[in-house]
Amino acid sequence: MITWILATALLTWVLVRRFSRDGRIKGEPLGMPRGTVRALITLMIVSFPFGYLLAGQNIPPLIVNAIFIVVAFYFEARREVHEELKQIVSEIKSSDLTTTKPKKKKKPLYLPKYTVRISLVVILVLIQIIIYFQPSIIFQTTNTLAEVLIIVALFIIGAFFRLIIKTREKKNTKEKVQEMDASLTDVQIIEKLMLREPSRWKSIGKSILSIIMLILITTALLLYTFNIDYVLLALPQYTFTLRGILLLLVNVYYGLRD
Repeated sequence: MITWILATALLTWVLVRRFSRDGRIKGEPLGMPRGTVRALITLMIVSFPFGYLLAGQNIPPLIVNAIFIVVAFYFEARREVHEELKQIVSEIKSSDLTTTKPKKKKKPLYLPKYTVRISLVVILVLIQIIIYFQPSIIFQTTNTLAEVLIIVALFIIGAFFRLIIKTREKKNTKEKVQEMDASLTDVQIIEKLMLREPSRWKSIGKSILSIIMLILITTALLLYTFNIDYVLLALPQYTFTLRGILLLLVNVYYGLRD
């Protein structure tokens, strides 16, 4: 229940900000700040054990595994490399070369910087405190070799498609550089490349992917909430269930998104 209250509140806040004045971010999925969908998915998964804890029930191992995975991937994915590059360019170029005043970048969920990461840490600490006072509750992962291999394989699949996309972007960037005015300095070229907007189809593709992944993860958590599941494939090493597969697809998403 806590997860759905949190998700509803965050989604309402995001939609209000998204359709407010200056709320749309050009070139980003759904017109929202970069990383908003990932932040929402991560917060939903990490806060999901509260329902089991308040009911005095053990947390499903796959949920525990998902928590460790999404937290690790989220902190890794939120490195501000692009921001560091923009800062470097801003520092080394002279004032007479400044062409565009950079706008203040909005953070995921339209919240202040580090809010999501601090929230994740607070949620994990609260979970650990509750478990400490309820030692009967089990909080452990399965950590089977088959499950680890599946997680890695799904992440690699996502990373493979990301590599294809990045290769095409690198080729397009090279062509753009060759088409630019030869009188431009290296710093000006870098600045123009950073300020260019992605293609319309690329933005649409990212938006569709974000919506699909949010729906799939929400569906998986709903199946866990109402204790509904279906066995799709039973093997000696691992049993593939509907909600399990849907939850594991988050690995593909994190592998695909940079």
